[in-house]
Amino acid sequence: MPEFSEEFENRPLDGKKILLAEDQDGLRTIIGMMVEELGAEAITVADGQSAVDEYQRLGQEIDLVLLDLRMKGISGPAAFEQLVEIDPKVKVVFSSGVQPDDELLEMINHHQGGFLEKPFNLDRLGEVLVRVLGNDRYIENT
Repeated sequence: MPEFSEEFENRPLDGKKILLAEDQDGLRTIIGMMVEELGAEAITVADGQSAVDEYQRLGQEIDLVLLDLRMKGISGPAAFEQLVEIDPKVKVVFSSGVQPDDELLEMINHHQGGFLEKPFNLDRLGEVLVRVLGNDRYIENT
């Protein structure tokens, strides 16, 4: 189980619901555990279409969507476009082992979203989610 640094001992995401779309089973489990360690409820799905379906079902109960950039079926950016159609104010953080292209960076900036490069630790995940939930875009530069 991941451990908190002193910065996140107060469980900064208490009361939040995070929808996590990750197509790799092991990563989905680990990231879901990290989200819960930060205090949020993690709702996990295995692909972009399931994320769209779950967001449509739960709507305003979801505080933020954490999307893998590259997934089987519809990709993270394609799912994001559908999520924005459902709710133009949806908060989304993309995660990937590869840097986003310019088009995706523009989408992230326009919608006050975020990008988090894999691999990431609990502190980095918490920092990015807190910032985006606070209406501050965050794009990690590597």
